[in-house]
Amino acid sequence: MESVRDFILSIGWPILLLGSVYIVGVSIRFWRKMEKGVVGRLVLGMVVGWLLTMYSLGITATAYMFTDIENGVPIVLPVFIVWFITMVIIVWSVIRWSKEAATLNAFYRGLEDLIKKRTAELEKTYTIQLKKEQEIRELREKFVSIAAHELRTPVTAIEWGLATIVEDEKLKAILPPDYLVLLQDLRTKNQNLLDLIVDILKLARVQSGEKIFENEPVSIRKIIEEIRDMVAKKAGESKVSLSWPILETKLPDIKAHPIYLKEVLVNLVVNAIRYNKPNGWVRVEAELKAGEIAILVKDGGIGMDAAEMKNLFKEFYRVKNEKTKNIDGTGLGLFISRQLIERMGGTISVVSEKDKGTEFTISLKR
Repeated sequence: MESVRDFILSIGWPILLLGSVYIVGVSIRFWRKMEKGVVGRLVLGMVVGWLLTMYSLGITATAYMFTDIENGVPIVLPVFIVWFITMVIIVWSVIRWSKEAATLNAFYRGLEDLIKKRTAELEKTYTIQLKKEQEIRELREKFVSIAAHELRTPVTAIEWGLATIVEDEKLKAILPPDYLVLLQDLRTKNQNLLDLIVDILKLARVQSGEKIFENEPVSIRKIIEEIRDMVAKKAGESKVSLSWPILETKLPDIKAHPIYLKEVLVNLVVNAIRYNKPNGWVRVEAELKAGEIAILVKDGGIGMDAAEMKNLFKEFYRVKNEKTKNIDGTGLGLFISRQLIERMGGTISVVSEKDKGTEFTISLKR
């Protein structure tokens, strides 16, 4: 028994101490190779925990072996054998894990660098592409604006000349009726072209990104009274009745641009008249909300379905069906209206039902 004890003390313990130091060293190197990551910390923690457990058990067993050699050695020897075997397994595992983990870590590092490189290349390509698209868009807008400006002058001159002929009583008396109908038709078409040019110029300015106005306190009553006078003749010709409950509501000023707000509301009211039914109606109302005022333009006209509403505020979109085929328009009015209202810090929305009517709502801050 004494020889076994001496062997454990002189050979067993030194081997275990050297093995422990080696395992700790390899574990620390592994931890560093893994860049002090989760896996490295986990392995290092497991090794330290195993060493603390085994050393506590080994010291206790060795102390017992000195107090009772006959009974202590049979107990201590298996402990040291288990310790030695587990140490060999851990040394082998740590060495193998270290190599494989280092290889895997190097692979992921390389993959990460590759992803960063490809991401940087994609961002660069995207930036270049975006810049090119911006340049093309700016060139297109500039071309459209210049073309519209150049067209506006001759088209306006043609409108003036046609108006002079069609409205001159002496000329009307001389010209055959067929000629007058032709001239009136030419004037209508020319006016449609002029409207398109004006809308394109507005669109070019709105899309330029230029800050085209500053909001200011605006009296809704004053604007609505001006609009009421402007559209009265159009409503009478179309046999559409207009009502203005908004004028019966006491409203505070709103933050907007008076000219552009008036333009948007005129567009909505005129559209409500044009896309109405014979003997139809249009009503303009207002609602007070928390920090906002909502202006509602309602009509009992031909209405729209869900697909038509979805595209209504798109550029150059027009509702096309049997009931609208004879109604002229550029398809830009509502698109420009939304752009202007949003620039004022407000919103515009629509609710409609086929053959029952449409309701536009403009919400602006007080």
